[in-house]
Amino acid sequence: MKAILTAAVAASLTFVVPTPASAQKANSSYTPTVDLKVCNESGRNATVAVSYVEVGTARFINRGWYDVYNGSCIDLVSTDNSNFYMYADATDGSGRSWSGAHALCVQYPGPYTFWSDGSDTCPSGYETRDFVPMHAEEVGDYTWTLEP
Repeated sequence: MKAILTAAVAASLTFVVPTPASAQKANSSYTPTVDLKVCNESGRNATVAVSYVEVGTARFINRGWYDVYNGSCIDLVSTDNSNFYMYADATDGSGRSWSGAHALCVQYPGPYTFWSDGSDTCPSGYETRDFVPMHAEEVGDYTWTLEP
């Protein structure tokens, strides 16, 4: 009987590995925040987009374009999710971008703010870009540095 009960309990457990797009569960008493910042040390001016899932929802909030001049740092947004995505384009016509492997929608020329389900199927007037998945290990400031 004990073996049957143990097998039944084991069969009912499901382990889910969180993906970078997972939002954390909201904690009503305290929700730590991550303050996203970009510093540009690339030698060229750039524009940055950011996407993240709001905690307690399944929707991405997508924001862009933030101008980050060479040699400067700017504050982007604060989020209560430690998983987020960023993408940047150089604005000098060189075609340089700072990208990753997570396709999300953006809107040119911007600025833009829109909510989405995080799919890479964009509505008319939007384009797909490959964002860099990022994760903050601690609350507080998280800085992405654009390098040459």
